[in-house]
Amino acid sequence: MHTFFLCYLIGILILTMLMLYKLFRGPGIFDRFIGILVMATNVILILILIGFVDGRRDMYVDVAISYGILGFISSVIIAKFIGQKGGGRHGR
Repeated sequence: MHTFFLCYLIGILILTMLMLYKLFRGPGIFDRFIGILVMATNVILILILIGFVDGRRDMYVDVAISYGILGFISSVIIAKFIGQKGGGRHGR
């Protein structure tokens, strides 16, 4: 089971590196925003997998939950900022 989690962790790390390319080379602001959201989700998954490989699941799950809450709040703030910037065209 340990090798399964380790292989899964390596696969997620490779996918995260590919997402970094999309994050920095995205054609528009919305593509980059989605890249940030996917990166936050991948980091949470990586933290939990490291906890399974390390054997200290409880500590890593607590950190992952905290990171998830922080990522959610920051994504709402960024989405609100992007919406206000583009919302002026459709409003008054």
